[in-house]
Amino acid sequence: MKVSFLVPDLGWPIVGIAARFAKYLCREHEVEIVGPCQWGRPNAMYSQEFAYRPVDCPKIYRLPEYFREVRKLSRALRGDMVVAMKAFGSTVPAALLAKRERGCRVVVYLDEWDGAVSASWTRGERLRNWARDWLHPCNNVYVPWVERRLPEADLRLGTTRFLQRKFDGRVFHVGVDTDRYGPQDPERVAALKQRLGLQGKRLVVFGGVVRPHKGVELYASALARLGRPDCALLILGPLNEHVRQLMQHPAYGHLIQCPATDAAATKAIHDDMPLYLGLGDALIVPLADTVLAQSQMPCKVFEAMAMAKPIVASAVSDLPEVLEGCGYLAAAQREDQVVAAYRAIFGRPEEARQLGERARARCVAQYGAAASRRALLALLDELK
Repeated sequence: MKVSFLVPDLGWPIVGIAARFAKYLCREHEVEIVGPCQWGRPNAMYSQEFAYRPVDCPKIYRLPEYFREVRKLSRALRGDMVVAMKAFGSTVPAALLAKRERGCRVVVYLDEWDGAVSASWTRGERLRNWARDWLHPCNNVYVPWVERRLPEADLRLGTTRFLQRKFDGRVFHVGVDTDRYGPQDPERVAALKQRLGLQGKRLVVFGGVVRPHKGVELYASALARLGRPDCALLILGPLNEHVRQLMQHPAYGHLIQCPATDAAATKAIHDDMPLYLGLGDALIVPLADTVLAQSQMPCKVFEAMAMAKPIVASAVSDLPEVLEGCGYLAAAQREDQVVAAYRAIFGRPEEARQLGERARARCVAQYGAAASRRALLALLDELK
């Protein structure tokens, strides 16, 4: 079977998930990853992950050229099965057009509720955004229209029960390579810690990109309340504006370290992420309790579980289910519960170690790459 993964743009981070799916299938099926490439090249973090095929449709982001460009994109898809990544104007309409013209099967993969942004607008905001973006069918104003077409797909896969209920789909997790992500060589970890100037520090590690909906601020504030000068919060995502704001905070800014100071450093951390996660005495998976966050399942939680480290996570979305009995959970906005989790990890290390080992065992059994690969192959066989 030929399988086409269609991404909104090859420059978007979602291309990394598409590449992981493609690798799961490429031994049994012919696989391609296709999409516009308005950024000029594939996403730098994932550019070496797969041989992507860009489609030249530079005017897909505006009307009336959009209709011609969507047809061009649709006709570039060679798969008997098309997997549209995310519900945007550059994915689902093109996939459904290919289904209508060629009879291919269509699966839509949703990693979050893409319509959450437009759903949060007031009436005035909606009018202002329509006035500004009505010529741009790949913008947020058109996502509700795209989502109304989701029932035309043969199957909808989502990362959470929120998405399962909303779009009548199935929960599917992309999985993590538990051979790559796992306990690290202590000597290499110690050498990295020394190189980063973090000797003698107990490290709470966040292995992702800091954005407002993640709720990292609460976890930083809780670390300050802990009152331990030997602790620091290590952020392994890029040094973006949100991180800079955290580092300037009067209460906890001095506790935050972010070694990804430029693109080269960010790429180096990404390429050696398991070793960097190995620095952590605790790994955190924060989420703010917003509608968007409720629809998300951070892939980073599975990487954290695979590391066999103590995990502190927000009790948001499906995280309580995933981490039940193998992690510390804190209700949204309950800083005191995050502080209590830190105290448990640093004060009862044997208990924390056992939870970390339990998390890895569950990850290998349920959320590892091998389990996800088997599930994805079974889905394709079901849809033949």
